Amino acid sequence: MNRRKVWGIEREVLEMISQASRQTHPYEFVATMRAEDGVIYELLLLPGSISSGSSATFPTFNLPIDLSIVGSVHSHPSYSNEPSEADLHLFSSYGNTHIIICMPYDMTSWRSYDRQGRPVDLQVL
Repeated sequence: MNRRKVWGIEREVLEMISQASRQTHPYEFVATMRAEDGVIYELLLLPGSISSGSSATFPTFNLPIDLSIVGSVHSHPSYSNEPSEADLHLFSSYGNTHIIICMPYDMTSWRSYDRQGRPVDLQVL
């Protein structure tokens, strides 16, 4: 498992997360993220992902063997970007950087977490 330190995210990727979350509302949006040199630069949508108004999952067995994948991103169709118990379980079992975005799905309504569910700052580049 890749344990690289992620310190930033490209603005275009964050805008894509916001747009995808608005388009899938009231269902949750879910994807994985790729990083290079500590910067998230791409989203990876996995076949077989399932979304509803209360959860979103992706089949981890569909993940390619790719050390650039550093974690997950998903939306909450509410005004809370705090992780649920299910989110914390995913965080602890897969990846090191996770993002939750909530309504209104803009550049101020997201938060990044580490694998223990602790908030971490990411610089928007």
